[in-house]
Amino acid sequence: MHREFKLKVELTKSDVKRLIGSDGAPGIGIGPATAKRFKSVYYDTPEHDLHAKGISLRVRRQDGAWVQTVKADQQLRGGVSDPVELEAPLDGPEPEVGKISSKKIRRIVQEAVKEGGLEPVFETVIRRTTRPIKTGGSEQQLAVDDGEVRVDGKSQDLREAELELKAGTAQGLLVAADTLLGSSAIKFGIRSKAERGYRLALGKEEGGQEPEKAKPAKIRANDTCAKAFAAVLASAARQITVNRQALLQSDDPEGAHQMRVGVRRLRSALRALRPLVGRASLWSFERSARDIGRCVGELRDADVLISGIYSPTHAFAADKVGFDQLHETLLRNRQAKREEVRREISGPAWTRFQLYLALWPHTLEENRALDRSVKKHARTMLAKTWRKARKLGDRLVSLSPEERHAMRKTLKRLRYQAEFFAPAFDRQNARAFIKQLETLQDVFGYLNDVHMAPRLFALAGAAADPARAAGYIVGQHEAEARHVWGAAKPAWKCLKRTEQFW
Repeated sequence: MHREFKLKVELTKSDVKRLIGSDGAPGIGIGPATAKRFKSVYYDTPEHDLHAKGISLRVRRQDGAWVQTVKADQQLRGGVSDPVELEAPLDGPEPEVGKISSKKIRRIVQEAVKEGGLEPVFETVIRRTTRPIKTGGSEQQLAVDDGEVRVDGKSQDLREAELELKAGTAQGLLVAADTLLGSSAIKFGIRSKAERGYRLALGKEEGGQEPEKAKPAKIRANDTCAKAFAAVLASAARQITVNRQALLQSDDPEGAHQMRVGVRRLRSALRALRPLVGRASLWSFERSARDIGRCVGELRDADVLISGIYSPTHAFAADKVGFDQLHETLLRNRQAKREEVRREISGPAWTRFQLYLALWPHTLEENRALDRSVKKHARTMLAKTWRKARKLGDRLVSLSPEERHAMRKTLKRLRYQAEFFAPAFDRQNARAFIKQLETLQDVFGYLNDVHMAPRLFALAGAAADPARAAGYIVGQHEAEARHVWGAAKPAWKCLKRTEQFW
């Protein structure tokens, strides 16, 4: 069975013209364009049984002949698809199930069509322009589609590009994608042509995206580093991309919070890969993640100033003079940050970052240094991060503000690494360690929020009443911080006593 490996992006009219007419760039060769027009008819049972099983079946007139194409496993993950594709020549425009070459898929289709047979569901009409691409030792094909999906008198524009790896490495595909797409605000595809057609046929509307917490990476003790880190990076990428969409569609602060957490998890995973992956693309990926994380972090800080600093104090303050004016200022500051972040995560910086999220993990399979056991590597990384935490924790009471900040970041990195690699060890011991780690993190997290509180003075400006309210809020939190800091030492002792599960 042939499997494709390609990146899919949605295009505007101007994108179509630019990609068709591109002359290339240093390090990349682009061949001449070839244009063809295709009309494809997609078939299914009256109850759409093939679609329910994740299979599409189409018939297309191609180069003077009829061709049937069956695809399975078509999910788009971060713009990347790797479907099974089965082609067969036909004598006419009607599908022939018996010509499906895979016995397994043929049986699935035969079972599905046993009762109702096949009938046309929708069609796509496109003008496809293809160009061969060469990057180093890799070869790709760029296909630019401009057309529409049609069903029962309804239609929907269809403009997209697919960059498919024909020969070579995923690293080569990443270089080509970065060169061709990295400088534009490109939206990655989230649905195949078949899925678009079914949604149009069924009248499904696009819904809003809710914020989403991290989904654990599924790794096993006997996994290689390549397989385990691919799962970890996929988990972080989902958390980032889903919550980016939530941030764009909603003012819910949870979207920014979860996207920031996702970026931090990603950076922790990339940091753990440094000893094994010494290529320049890893550093580029880290820089891109850092820049996006910093931008989203500023919005999250604006949220915390309201929910974590202002609101708790306002609830108990007897004298509320200046509080309302300060609150309005904080709301305007947050809205400005939100608009700034939305521009940033809709522009070229996000496009380049998204390319790395989608394609870079596939380069891990090409690195022989990652064939080693993830459990062995996890022990090394966890022990290294734990030593750094202990070096600071053992003189906890004398830490400077800068050192407290360093310890907070180290503990956060340790927690993410522990969560990543816990499935490779005893789960009960891992859960106990992570729980104690979270208790200590809560202390440092609050102290970090209090460290931001003096920003209220700058936001309040010269107006007397808001400045007075800011002074009261900062004073209350500084007093509370001294009390909370008292819990740090016993929490640290408990963590030290907890078995290091690795």
